[in-house]
Amino acid sequence: MKKSRGGDAAEEAALLERIRENDDPAAKEKLFERYQDLLHRFAHKYHSDRLPYEDAFQLAALGLTKALKRYDATRGVSFITFAYPTVEGELKKHYRDHLELIRIPRPLRDMRQRIHNESRLIWEREGREPDIRTLAERLQASEEDIVEALAAGQCSHVFSLDGTWRDGDDDAPLSLFIGSHDPAFEELEKEMVVERALRSLSPRHRKVMELRLKRGWTQTRIARELKVSQMHVSRLIREAVGMLREECSLCEEPA
Repeated sequence: MKKSRGGDAAEEAALLERIRENDDPAAKEKLFERYQDLLHRFAHKYHSDRLPYEDAFQLAALGLTKALKRYDATRGVSFITFAYPTVEGELKKHYRDHLELIRIPRPLRDMRQRIHNESRLIWEREGREPDIRTLAERLQASEEDIVEALAAGQCSHVFSLDGTWRDGDDDAPLSLFIGSHDPAFEELEKEMVVERALRSLSPRHRKVMELRLKRGWTQTRIARELKVSQMHVSRLIREAVGMLREECSLCEEPA
Protein backbone atom coordinates (compact mmCIF):
# COMPACT_ATOMS: atom_id res chain seq x y z
CA MET A 1 0.00 0.00 0.00
CA LYS A 2 1.29 3.46 -0.85
CA LYS A 3 2.69 5.36 2.11
CA SER A 4 2.93 9.10 2.70
CA ARG A 5 5.43 10.74 4.99
CA GLY A 6 2.71 10.99 7.63
CA GLY A 7 1.78 7.33 7.41
CA ASP A 8 -0.88 5.45 5.46
CA ALA A 9 -2.12 7.72 2.65
CA ALA A 10 -5.73 6.56 2.72
CA GLU A 11 -6.05 6.95 6.48
CA GLU A 12 -4.50 10.41 6.31
CA ALA A 13 -6.91 11.42 3.55
CA ALA A 14 -9.82 10.27 5.75
CA LEU A 15 -8.53 12.33 8.67
CA LEU A 16 -8.17 15.41 6.49
CA GLU A 17 -11.71 14.93 5.18
CA ARG A 18 -13.10 14.72 8.73
CA ILE A 19 -11.26 17.90 9.64
CA ARG A 20 -12.50 19.70 6.53
CA GLU A 21 -16.14 18.69 7.00
CA ASN A 22 -16.59 18.73 10.77
CA ASP A 23 -13.45 20.33 12.21
CA ASP A 24 -13.14 17.02 14.09
CA PRO A 25 -10.90 17.51 17.20
CA ALA A 26 -10.06 13.79 17.40
CA ALA A 27 -8.97 13.78 13.76
CA LYS A 28 -6.81 16.86 14.37
CA GLU A 29 -5.16 15.21 17.35
CA LYS A 30 -4.47 12.07 15.35
CA LEU A 31 -2.98 14.08 12.48
CA PHE A 32 -0.76 16.06 14.84
CA GLU A 33 0.50 12.78 16.29
CA ARG A 34 1.52 11.73 12.80
CA TYR A 35 3.58 14.89 12.29
CA GLN A 36 5.30 15.10 15.66
CA ASP A 37 8.66 14.20 14.10
CA LEU A 38 8.30 16.98 11.54
CA LEU A 39 7.46 19.54 14.23
CA HIS A 40 10.44 18.45 16.31
CA ARG A 41 12.75 18.73 13.29
CA PHE A 42 11.63 22.31 12.73
CA ALA A 43 11.99 23.12 16.43
CA HIS A 44 15.51 21.70 16.44
CA LYS A 45 16.41 23.69 13.32
CA TYR A 46 15.11 27.06 14.53
CA HIS A 47 15.58 27.08 18.30
CA SER A 48 18.32 29.35 19.66
CA ASP A 49 19.31 31.24 22.77
CA ARG A 50 16.61 33.78 21.81
CA LEU A 51 13.96 31.21 20.88
CA PRO A 52 13.65 28.29 23.32
CA TYR A 53 13.00 24.84 21.89
CA GLU A 54 9.50 24.67 23.37
CA ASP A 55 8.54 28.00 21.78
CA ALA A 56 9.93 26.92 18.43
CA PHE A 57 7.87 23.73 18.67
CA GLN A 58 4.70 25.70 19.43
CA LEU A 59 5.32 27.99 16.46
CA ALA A 60 5.77 24.95 14.23
CA ALA A 61 2.49 23.54 15.58
CA LEU A 62 0.78 26.87 14.84
CA GLY A 63 2.05 26.66 11.27
CA LEU A 64 0.67 23.14 10.95
CA THR A 65 -2.71 24.36 12.25
CA LYS A 66 -2.78 27.10 9.61
CA ALA A 67 -1.87 24.58 6.94
CA LEU A 68 -4.82 22.40 8.00
CA LYS A 69 -7.22 25.32 7.66
CA ARG A 70 -6.01 26.26 4.18
CA TYR A 71 -5.34 22.83 2.68
CA ASP A 72 -7.42 21.87 -0.35
CA ALA A 73 -7.01 18.24 -1.44
CA THR A 74 -8.65 18.95 -4.81
CA ARG A 75 -5.51 20.76 -5.96
CA GLY A 76 -3.71 17.44 -6.18
CA VAL A 77 -0.89 18.39 -3.81
CA SER A 78 -0.13 16.15 -0.83
CA PHE A 79 -0.66 17.61 2.62
CA ILE A 80 3.01 17.35 3.60
CA THR A 81 4.03 19.24 0.44
CA PHE A 82 1.52 21.95 1.28
CA ALA A 83 2.27 22.08 5.00
CA TYR A 84 6.08 22.16 4.90
CA PRO A 85 6.53 25.77 3.67
CA THR A 86 3.64 26.96 5.85
CA VAL A 87 5.23 25.58 9.02
CA GLU A 88 8.65 26.92 8.14
CA GLY A 89 7.14 30.25 7.13
CA GLU A 90 5.60 30.65 10.59
CA LEU A 91 9.01 30.25 12.23
CA LYS A 92 10.72 32.59 9.77
CA LYS A 93 8.00 35.19 10.27
CA HIS A 94 8.54 35.08 14.04
CA TYR A 95 12.27 35.60 13.58
CA ARG A 96 11.69 38.41 11.11
CA ASP A 97 9.13 40.25 13.24
CA HIS A 98 10.50 39.69 16.74
CA LEU A 99 14.06 38.38 16.82
CA GLU A 100 16.02 40.25 14.16
CA LEU A 101 18.75 42.30 15.82
CA ILE A 102 19.85 43.94 12.57
CA ARG A 103 17.09 45.98 11.00
CA ILE A 104 17.08 46.10 7.22
CA PRO A 105 15.48 48.85 5.07
CA ARG A 106 11.72 48.68 4.64
CA PRO A 107 11.80 48.13 0.84
CA LEU A 108 13.98 45.06 1.31
CA ARG A 109 11.72 43.79 4.09
CA ASP A 110 8.68 44.21 1.83
CA MET A 111 10.41 42.41 -1.03
CA ARG A 112 11.38 39.56 1.29
CA GLN A 113 7.75 39.18 2.31
CA ARG A 114 6.61 39.15 -1.32
CA ILE A 115 9.25 36.54 -2.12
CA HIS A 116 8.12 34.42 0.81
CA ASN A 117 4.45 34.61 -0.20
CA GLU A 118 5.13 33.83 -3.85
CA SER A 119 7.50 30.98 -2.98
CA ARG A 120 4.84 29.45 -0.76
CA LEU A 121 2.23 29.67 -3.54
CA ILE A 122 4.56 28.05 -6.07
CA TRP A 123 5.39 25.28 -3.60
CA GLU A 124 1.72 24.64 -2.85
CA ARG A 125 0.63 24.63 -6.49
CA GLU A 126 3.64 23.08 -8.19
CA GLY A 127 5.49 21.28 -5.39
CA ARG A 128 8.84 22.93 -6.12
CA GLU A 129 11.09 25.73 -4.93
CA PRO A 130 11.19 28.67 -7.38
CA ASP A 131 14.49 29.89 -8.78
CA ILE A 132 15.61 33.52 -8.97
CA ARG A 133 14.39 34.02 -12.55
CA THR A 134 10.92 32.67 -11.76
CA LEU A 135 10.56 34.94 -8.73
CA ALA A 136 11.70 37.95 -10.73
CA GLU A 137 9.12 37.23 -13.45
CA ARG A 138 6.27 36.58 -11.03
CA LEU A 139 7.01 39.66 -8.91
CA GLN A 140 7.90 41.89 -11.88
CA ALA A 141 11.25 42.72 -10.34
CA SER A 142 14.83 42.43 -11.48
CA GLU A 143 16.88 39.39 -10.55
CA GLU A 144 19.27 41.75 -8.74
CA ASP A 145 16.41 42.95 -6.51
CA ILE A 146 15.50 39.35 -5.65
CA VAL A 147 19.09 38.43 -4.81
CA GLU A 148 19.56 41.57 -2.71
CA ALA A 149 16.41 40.90 -0.68
CA LEU A 150 17.39 37.28 -0.07
CA ALA A 151 20.91 38.30 0.93
CA ALA A 152 19.53 40.91 3.33
CA GLY A 153 17.57 38.17 5.05
CA GLN A 154 20.73 36.15 5.59
CA CYS A 155 22.51 39.17 7.09
CA SER A 156 19.77 40.08 9.54
CA HIS A 157 20.58 37.37 12.08
CA VAL A 158 23.46 37.30 14.53
CA PHE A 159 24.73 34.46 16.69
CA SER A 160 25.88 34.62 20.28
CA LEU A 161 29.40 33.41 21.00
CA ASP A 162 27.84 31.62 23.97
CA GLY A 163 25.82 29.55 21.53
CA THR A 164 26.88 26.13 20.33
CA TRP A 165 27.72 24.46 17.05
CA ARG A 166 27.46 20.73 16.49
CA ASP A 167 30.96 19.40 15.92
CA GLY A 168 30.63 15.71 15.16
CA ASP A 169 28.69 14.14 18.02
CA ASP A 170 29.29 17.01 20.45
CA ASP A 171 28.08 20.60 20.79
CA ALA A 172 31.05 22.99 20.82
CA PRO A 173 30.92 26.71 21.82
CA LEU A 174 31.03 29.04 18.83
CA SER A 175 33.86 30.93 20.55
CA LEU A 176 36.15 27.98 19.84
CA PHE A 177 35.88 28.66 16.11
CA ILE A 178 37.16 32.25 16.29
CA GLY A 179 40.50 32.60 14.56
CA SER A 180 43.55 34.13 16.20
CA HIS A 181 46.90 35.44 15.02
CA ASP A 182 49.16 32.60 13.96
CA PRO A 183 52.90 33.46 13.90
CA ALA A 184 53.38 30.64 11.41
CA PHE A 185 51.74 32.79 8.72
CA GLU A 186 54.45 35.42 9.10
CA GLU A 187 57.15 32.77 8.83
CA LEU A 188 55.45 31.29 5.79
CA GLU A 189 55.36 34.70 4.13
CA LYS A 190 59.08 35.13 4.75
CA GLU A 191 59.79 31.70 3.31
CA MET A 192 57.82 32.57 0.18
CA VAL A 193 59.81 35.79 -0.28
CA VAL A 194 63.10 33.94 0.18
CA GLU A 195 61.97 31.22 -2.25
CA ARG A 196 61.27 33.83 -4.92
CA ALA A 197 64.65 35.45 -4.27
CA LEU A 198 66.47 32.11 -4.53
CA ARG A 199 65.05 31.63 -8.01
CA SER A 200 66.85 34.81 -9.08
CA LEU A 201 70.28 33.28 -8.28
CA SER A 202 72.48 31.41 -10.70
CA PRO A 203 72.08 27.61 -10.58
CA ARG A 204 75.35 27.14 -8.65
CA HIS A 205 74.63 29.85 -6.07
CA ARG A 206 71.05 28.57 -5.68
CA LYS A 207 72.28 25.00 -5.12
CA VAL A 208 74.67 26.10 -2.37
CA MET A 209 72.03 28.22 -0.60
CA GLU A 210 69.38 25.51 -0.77
CA LEU A 211 71.76 23.03 0.86
CA ARG A 212 72.72 25.61 3.49
CA LEU A 213 69.29 27.07 4.27
CA LYS A 214 66.84 24.25 3.60
CA ARG A 215 68.90 21.23 4.62
CA GLY A 216 71.13 22.92 7.18
CA TRP A 217 74.32 21.42 5.78
CA THR A 218 77.71 22.68 6.94
CA GLN A 219 80.10 24.28 4.49
CA THR A 220 82.35 21.22 4.75
CA ARG A 221 79.55 18.86 3.76
CA ILE A 222 78.49 21.12 0.88
CA ALA A 223 82.08 21.20 -0.35
CA ARG A 224 82.21 17.39 -0.35
CA GLU A 225 78.88 17.20 -2.18
CA LEU A 226 79.95 19.66 -4.89
CA LYS A 227 83.56 18.43 -4.96
CA VAL A 228 85.01 21.89 -4.33
CA SER A 229 86.99 23.46 -1.50
CA GLN A 230 85.35 24.83 1.63
CA MET A 231 86.81 28.27 0.84
CA HIS A 232 85.04 28.18 -2.52
CA VAL A 233 81.75 27.29 -0.82
CA SER A 234 82.25 30.15 1.66
CA ARG A 235 82.77 32.59 -1.21
CA LEU A 236 79.65 31.35 -3.04
CA ILE A 237 77.59 31.79 0.12
CA ARG A 238 78.82 35.36 0.65
CA GLU A 239 78.02 36.25 -2.94
CA ALA A 240 74.59 34.64 -2.75
CA VAL A 241 73.74 36.39 0.51
CA GLY A 242 74.59 39.73 -1.04
CA MET A 243 72.30 38.99 -3.98
CA LEU A 244 69.47 37.87 -1.67
CA ARG A 245 69.74 41.01 0.43
CA GLU A 246 69.25 43.07 -2.66
CA GLU A 247 66.18 41.01 -3.58
CA CYS A 248 64.27 40.84 -0.32
CA SER A 249 66.27 42.28 2.62
CA LEU A 250 64.99 39.40 4.75
CA CYS A 251 67.76 36.84 4.85
CA GLU A 252 70.68 37.11 7.21
CA GLU A 253 74.07 35.62 6.38
CA PRO A 254 74.10 31.98 7.60
CA ALA A 255 76.18 31.34 10.68
